[in-house]
Amino acid sequence: MLLHNQIDILKKYFTGHEMIVAEEKIGIVSYGLYLPQGFETAGQVAERAGISIEQVRALGIEQKCRPANQDQPVAMAARAAKQALERAVGTGPEDVDLVLWTGEEYKDYVAQTAAIRLQEELGCRRAWGFDLVGQGVTTLVGLRLALDMMTGDPDIKTVLLAGGTRNVDLVDYKSPDTRWLLPLSASGGALILRRGDSCHTIEETAFMVDPDMADEVFVPGGGTDTPFSEENLGSSIMFYNIQHPEKIKEYLEGRWIEALAQTAGRVLSKRSPDYVALRHLSPEQRHAVLSKIGVGPECSAGLDRWGCHGINDVLISLDLGLKSGSIREGSKVLMLAGGIGFTYAAALITW
Repeated sequence: MLLHNQIDILKKYFTGHEMIVAEEKIGIVSYGLYLPQGFETAGQVAERAGISIEQVRALGIEQKCRPANQDQPVAMAARAAKQALERAVGTGPEDVDLVLWTGEEYKDYVAQTAAIRLQEELGCRRAWGFDLVGQGVTTLVGLRLALDMMTGDPDIKTVLLAGGTRNVDLVDYKSPDTRWLLPLSASGGALILRRGDSCHTIEETAFMVDPDMADEVFVPGGGTDTPFSEENLGSSIMFYNIQHPEKIKEYLEGRWIEALAQTAGRVLSKRSPDYVALRHLSPEQRHAVLSKIGVGPECSAGLDRWGCHGINDVLISLDLGLKSGSIREGSKVLMLAGGIGFTYAAALITW
């Protein structure tokens, strides 16, 4: 049982802490992107997959980024993070208090903490860091976690989120079961959050998962259950496998769209966003989601010339929106992501 003086001390601490949090805004001060220079056209994807170019375009592919050998996930994230640091006026590597890896689980090496590797690469030697895993929604998970940690600890003033993906390596182009994964590509992305900045503030976040779909899509090989061996290297276990193809087909045609719209609704609360930074979708799916949100296609840039980058889709769309002038100061920007698992996330940001 706490003594009365201990309770008084706790009351004073939390009251004072709440005052600090209320007075100090936390904002996104910069972002960075790295996209490989190489591209794979719809025609090239069609040839590799053994399907028509019309089928490829129906998936939302006109072309997509193609990584070179040196475009590894941590390396791409580091390049994006360096760009973000250059854009964050008054913030250098030595100012970063926390580094969060918001990239994919599939990365340069197994059992290496990518956040710490990033710290070494960037010179954020004073920070501490750890990795997050959330499939296609990890960037938004990182935003929420960073905001909560900065709110809970006044000593955390600057947070770097960075992640890379090249899950394109895990797609068997010839498998009809995973044809919907053909848009997967490669990139690096980064965000910097800083205490005391009132620009680009995060207003709301929402998350949702469908746990009954957890075992439907995964790479069977390379884990503790089925380690790689001489016998299975080069086999289908190195790529995404679908456990029940018909179940996934029905899910993507129905629940996938509804869940994205439902997650968006949780942060919008009947408000209409000025811009939607939406994950890569097929043209049909994209139209359906935007329609359910209540906005037209002009309020969101399609990613059919970039491919699907999972965790970085929202950043690529954000970048396109800023460059086109669709996002201006004060715009309400909805970031909307989803990934296998299946998992969904949304964030409403005042730009």
